[in-house]
Amino acid sequence: MRINRPDPDLFEIILRHLKEAVVFADSRGRIQIFNPVAVEFFKVKEKQAMGKKLERVIPYKIIRKQFGSVYEHREGYHDLELAIHFPAVLEEEAQLLRCSFYPVYDRKGIFIGCLATFADITEKGLLSREISQSKDLSTIGMLARWMAHEIRNPLSSLNINIELLRDELREEVHLAQKGEIQSLLNFISYETLRLENNLKEFLDFNRLPPLKFEWVQLNDVLDSIARLLRPDAQMKNARIDVHFQKKLPLVKIDVSQINLAISNLLINSVQAVSERGEIHLLTRASKKNVFIIIKDNGTGISKDHLHKIFDFMFSTKPTGSGLGLSIAKKIISDHHGDITVRSELNRGSTFRIRLPLNPKAN
Repeated sequence: MRINRPDPDLFEIILRHLKEAVVFADSRGRIQIFNPVAVEFFKVKEKQAMGKKLERVIPYKIIRKQFGSVYEHREGYHDLELAIHFPAVLEEEAQLLRCSFYPVYDRKGIFIGCLATFADITEKGLLSREISQSKDLSTIGMLARWMAHEIRNPLSSLNINIELLRDELREEVHLAQKGEIQSLLNFISYETLRLENNLKEFLDFNRLPPLKFEWVQLNDVLDSIARLLRPDAQMKNARIDVHFQKKLPLVKIDVSQINLAISNLLINSVQAVSERGEIHLLTRASKKNVFIIIKDNGTGISKDHLHKIFDFMFSTKPTGSGLGLSIAKKIISDHHGDITVRSELNRGSTFRIRLPLNPKAN
């Protein structure tokens, strides 16, 4: 029986029709396969990639590191989710890739290279996170109603009783420990007020009012916020500077909610900087979007915490509620925008907000 051998061009045809990027580098780390999807992902033409070292072709350190692990340990790594970031151009975004890396051996068991595949799952990843957040918000709604009933009422009773004790204390003229008791009452009053404020933030997150859009000059809105918060910065001998792009396009936003989001971010920066700290509030525009950038030279955020800072009720501050950044992210998402952060410990943080000029649904 005669077996028909496949067309020698079949291998190339399959590679060109795959939806995934395929890259094969030989045992010396030189690229031998680089299909059209890889050209699209890595912005390098096939002719420029073939025969070149991986480090000269793959611009992303996180991917080169995975190739290096295969060469070093001769082990495969499957279904990794890696985020790659395009060059720092305002329009470009991060891309989420599902990656697999395979050591390849010949028939004699000799290692001959590494095969890697990459699939763009950016939209799928975003959808998954949105579904997860929706479930979280449903749980939050139930929890908020419980908190309103179980916590607010006792707090009100505490405040009433504190005031009654203060009245009693005023009449005790000759009480030896009057000053000490007064200090304790003040401390209790302060703590109950802090709890009330945290509860208010929690409930605000759950019941932000419906958006009321209007066309505004964003620079004017942001300038008002900066002027309002400058005294807070000055108390720490820090400063808030604005750097606004002139002739910024009008944007359609809910002014009060954007005000709340930006205020939360600026307050976060004010709390992060030390004496002579600097906070910069910038605006930029492109054809499709307006960008708000908040940079500070504060304490920064550790790598371990960076991916959690927008999570509901996550905080590294002893007295923080963990809601300010969550509220900011929710508001920006409701405006069909997004918010990202870059940070380094002891070197500061940069928050970048993108607001579309033509939201999908207003």
